[in-house]
Amino acid sequence: MNERIAQHHLPLILVKNLFAYSFAFTIYAISWFCLWNISRYLVADLLLAGLFLPTGLKLAVFSLTERRLWPIFTLADIALISLLTPLLNEPTHSYLLILFSLFSHALAIPFQSIWQPLQVYWKQLLALCSFVIVYGLSCGIALLLMVKPIGLSPRYALEGAVSAITGGILLAPFFYLLYDYLRRQIWQPLSPTLVHQEVTLRPSALLWCLLFFCIGLIAELTLLEQMQPLTLLIFLLPNIFMAYRYGWQGGVLASVMNSILLATARQVTGSFDSNLELQSFIATQAFIGLGLGIAISRQYMLAQKLHFTNIELAKELDNKQQLARQLVHVEEEIRKSIARELHDEIGQNITAIQIQAMLAKRLSTTPQSEQIAETTNNLAMRIHTSTRQLLTQLRPLALDEMGLESAIRQLVGEMRFEERNVDFRLNFGIYAERLDEVTSVTLYRIVQELLNNVCKHAQATQVQLSLVPGDRFCLELRDNGIGLPSNWRHKGRGLVGIEERINALGGTMTIQNHTDYRNETKKGSRITVNLPTKHNVSPPK
Repeated sequence: MNERIAQHHLPLILVKNLFAYSFAFTIYAISWFCLWNISRYLVADLLLAGLFLPTGLKLAVFSLTERRLWPIFTLADIALISLLTPLLNEPTHSYLLILFSLFSHALAIPFQSIWQPLQVYWKQLLALCSFVIVYGLSCGIALLLMVKPIGLSPRYALEGAVSAITGGILLAPFFYLLYDYLRRQIWQPLSPTLVHQEVTLRPSALLWCLLFFCIGLIAELTLLEQMQPLTLLIFLLPNIFMAYRYGWQGGVLASVMNSILLATARQVTGSFDSNLELQSFIATQAFIGLGLGIAISRQYMLAQKLHFTNIELAKELDNKQQLARQLVHVEEEIRKSIARELHDEIGQNITAIQIQAMLAKRLSTTPQSEQIAETTNNLAMRIHTSTRQLLTQLRPLALDEMGLESAIRQLVGEMRFEERNVDFRLNFGIYAERLDEVTSVTLYRIVQELLNNVCKHAQATQVQLSLVPGDRFCLELRDNGIGLPSNWRHKGRGLVGIEERINALGGTMTIQNHTDYRNETKKGSRITVNLPTKHNVSPPK
């Protein structure tokens, strides 16, 4: 059954392949002949003209088309050369073009294995340029070897190599540009919507090329002698501008435009002494335009990747901060729940134990039983005190009942700075309505940890705590104590835990030690904490 279907479709497949091969042969032959004719205006010799612009077409199609079409292109080359040589009474060495055509076909086979894995445009362009240079040098070496056998001059071999390299480096990237443009277009069938849709063109690159072409042509024709010392710079300006504005595409277009301008100047004014000088100039500006365009495009691509990476990193950082805020929120909810359970359950049980101890003491008949009741009551009081301290650490009741400012003032009072002979000053200037619950609790715990450190380790006589509002809350603690050690992160977990909470909220903490350089002793420290306000941070979900 499958064989019958295959036999049925075989004529259709043959017709399609025949049409594809005929179309490829015709288009390639016409293009090759047109480029060869253009080359004949600049190079009178058939062989050098065939090595000039047609080389760019030949190497481009070998690089960009399927391998099954290559024999068609080679056959078109051989047919045209065999037809033109006798018609134009060209010397017999022109038949070397057939050898070069076969050689380019053979050279394209290993090149394809290098070309196919390449996916990035700049790598493909560099590979294409390398292909051109290798082919051009090979043609030059082949002609050099023919110097004695067929009476060619060494200069002719040099002209052949330069012609092949110039034509290839000029047109191969241009055909790659056309191929890249056509391949990236999204072709859609016509529909009523598309038919009536306005077509928006962006011909800015072509307009710039046309503008530079006109300016260069006018300058070349009118100010040739005066501007001759600056000729190279003038012709490179379009390449630099187009490469900077449009990347490698602009560099390729500017190179082609400059080549047309140079060829026009040669025909009109005879500004170049020889074909070799003209082709060398064309190749130089083409290399510069293409290289500069590749470098700028690659830099732009890397900048875009860096920009997108930074955006992704910012999103990841924001997600992590949101997650950290949620974790802090969950932690505070757990602390509040545990504190509530301790207050309700253990607090009632301790009160009941105290009442029972008091009753036992009143009803006791012996000093021993009275002592036991008294001891039980004292233990209950100690448990009650320890539980209140634990409740304060878990969830300060003053923060829920009186707000942040009153809770901090109560905390300062509990530190008993006056009894320690410490001059303590508190500047509280923030507004409670700009604080969410997580930030309020975090501020309280920061102050609690910092004041504990001051009391235990700072040996300070002056302490100043300031809470200042703004786009970001600023908490600052100054003291004149001994300062913090450089390895404070390894000395304990208190400040490290506070720093982690601050980072989770999107804030920052900086610690500075003040040093008296006269006797190289530390004179206190300054701890600054910045936290986002409620308007800058979304509440936890």
